[in-house]
Amino acid sequence: MAKTRDGYSTPVFEAPIDLALNANESCPAIPDLPQFLAQLEQNTVRCYPDHSDLQHRLGSWLGLDAEQIVITAGGDDAIERVMRVSIEPGKNEIITHAPTFEMVRIYANNYDGAIKNIDWVDGDFPLQAIKDSINKSTSIVVLTTPNNPTGQSIALDSIQQVVATAQTFDAKVLVDYAYVEFADEDFTESLAKEPNVMMVRTFSKAWGLAGLRVGYLICPEADTASLIRNASGPYPVSGVSLATALASLQQHLPEMQSNVELIKTIRQLLTSLVIACGGRPLPSQGNFLLVQFDDSERIWHGLAKNGIGVRKFVNRPVLENYLRITCPTNHGDYLRLANALCDICELDPESHRIDAATALRDDLVNDEPTPETLATPVFDEPNRSGRTHSLQRVTKETSIQLAVNLDGTGAVDVKTGIGFLDHMLTALAFHAGFDLDLQCDGDLHVDDHHTAEDCALALGAAIDAALGPRKGIRRFGYAYAPLDEAVARTVVDLSGRPWPEIHLQLERPMIGTWACENITHFFQSFAMSLKCSLHVDVLRGSNDHHRAEAAFKSMAKALKEALTKTAGDVPSTKGVL
Repeated sequence: MAKTRDGYSTPVFEAPIDLALNANESCPAIPDLPQFLAQLEQNTVRCYPDHSDLQHRLGSWLGLDAEQIVITAGGDDAIERVMRVSIEPGKNEIITHAPTFEMVRIYANNYDGAIKNIDWVDGDFPLQAIKDSINKSTSIVVLTTPNNPTGQSIALDSIQQVVATAQTFDAKVLVDYAYVEFADEDFTESLAKEPNVMMVRTFSKAWGLAGLRVGYLICPEADTASLIRNASGPYPVSGVSLATALASLQQHLPEMQSNVELIKTIRQLLTSLVIACGGRPLPSQGNFLLVQFDDSERIWHGLAKNGIGVRKFVNRPVLENYLRITCPTNHGDYLRLANALCDICELDPESHRIDAATALRDDLVNDEPTPETLATPVFDEPNRSGRTHSLQRVTKETSIQLAVNLDGTGAVDVKTGIGFLDHMLTALAFHAGFDLDLQCDGDLHVDDHHTAEDCALALGAAIDAALGPRKGIRRFGYAYAPLDEAVARTVVDLSGRPWPEIHLQLERPMIGTWACENITHFFQSFAMSLKCSLHVDVLRGSNDHHRAEAAFKSMAKALKEALTKTAGDVPSTKGVL
């Protein structure tokens, strides 16, 4: 009778999921991936793929001989190949910690390996138990760090002790490094010197290319790599996947690193959030948290009803009542998760919104720059009436100089390098009735994302600073604005609690040189840094230029109303905004 082979499976959701936080996926490093894919040459698809360019680029990036690197169909393909060539009669024992990546058990079973699990859910890594388990029957010791699903990392000294013990029994050590980009430390350089160590890495996680299935295995020498390489067919990874991974590595390393830093920030916020909800999160260095709840089923179902999917574990007793939550990759998705969790756990989400707004707004450098560092103001000094602010915001991606006067006349001087953004900011300031001087030098050679996002963050922060404690303002504003066949509605509350609900109904990929997805992102970023509740809805329209302009003009009129001075104090029963 044939041996039963099991495979990878996950629980099925009973409700439609549109925010998937159950698979540890990230954003692509390539900002406009669809456009990149559309521009690939026909030969990338027509011809058989060649992995050598990616292999050599990885070698250069990692400081290794390219011949040590094997390109694989995702990280799990690398694990399978190692099992295939390593497990043999009399030397078929696989030692690992549990819980860990499920494919380790599945592949070991498929090649008649005998799994020996050492428990490690929480606390210190079970170093001595792992070392004591290694014997002459041991084929491979598998260490996953950061571990999936717990997120915990293994110290270099512990890995090296396992490596030394394994070497005395002629056993290999396979280090699964799928999440290493999210960790505090990367030991690739040190471990690459060990003669019995192989490392699995992937483009699925930090690089955001899970759907393209590109991984790689780092071997101790070329002979081992050749053995692993020949354990598969000649073309395991498609040409499209190889070209995309290569472009990511060659041209978009800063974007990957920026995405990782944002996820680390969200990971900290999520840790505080789940603790407030009664959860017990394990310390994670992945792009996810493993959290134990007393009522995990209720929370899992409650999130699913809100269209949010997180991972629960069935038939794994050690993970009973645990949920693995992938860190959202942007502030809008984080706020949606926070709002849903707080609703399920009957908490006020206000403090978490404010924490998110503070943490996710990039630091403003030289908040009150000297006059010579600013562009020439478009409004005269005598016209100012107190609600003014100037700032300079400098990052590796943009340099912004901005001055705003909320009690101006709508005088505007805007230069961002994106024509349609200039047009919209001009309309916004003019119809809101404030003066705006905004000069941005951004990395438009990459794309429009950083310029649009950072201008929104800077403008929201400047208005926030100009408002001060938000005394004597109407606070609420709403307005409709048409442009020919299009009409939009904006409702705003200068509440101090950020919440963007932006529904522009844009259909084209671009308006001029501004990507439509980044127009939505502008409104989201602006709401976060201004710390306001912002609802923008395009109600109808057939021309995307008209839809977008109607949205900006309706927001301008709503802001003008909300910013209007009154004789009162802080417009809140709490006494503070």
